[in-house]
Amino acid sequence: MAGRPQSAPSSPSTDSGRFTVPSLNLDPIQSMRPWPVVVTCCGRDVEIPALAAVDWLVILAAPEPHLDDIFPGLLEPEDADWVEEQILAGKLGLSDFQDLLYGIVETASARKWWVTLRLVDLARRSWDAIGAEMLLRGVDAAVVSLSAWLDILLITVLRNMDPKDITMFTMRLEAPPEGEQKPEEMEMSRSAFMALGG
Repeated sequence: MAGRPQSAPSSPSTDSGRFTVPSLNLDPIQSMRPWPVVVTCCGRDVEIPALAAVDWLVILAAPEPHLDDIFPGLLEPEDADWVEEQILAGKLGLSDFQDLLYGIVETASARKWWVTLRLVDLARRSWDAIGAEMLLRGVDAAVVSLSAWLDILLITVLRNMDPKDITMFTMRLEAPPEGEQKPEEMEMSRSAFMALGG
């Protein structure tokens, strides 16, 4: 389990005048500065230090991300060795390991893990336009948290998108991958859900 002390729930969608920003940030406090991520693994707490967005993006924006570079990769060497021992001893199974990884990504990004990975992939594939605009606006990934960087990325993408495409973009962004539970407030037909993948 990964986490940080709970904060107040996120506020409803913000209306920018041109479009509605989806409420994807699950913990706005994560956007205010980089925070450490405490991970409970095999009954022991280990901590990923507070890292700026760039440290997370070096891993997440790779063409083929290796999430073990996050955990145990971002731990202090002593803790990383201990986690690797738990894996080798069979005390940390593959499913639990994957749950920990996704929990860490969700905590640091303040979003569902799939939303985070989709946004990062979009930024990587469209960097010439999106990245340049973020840099022109003074967004420094070496200073802001991953959550804040994703907040700015989303606004940048939405501001540059044709308003008629925003709803479909948002639905695809938020759609849980197969095997994940769909959000309760989001109801759609099977055919509409299947169309998201196309």
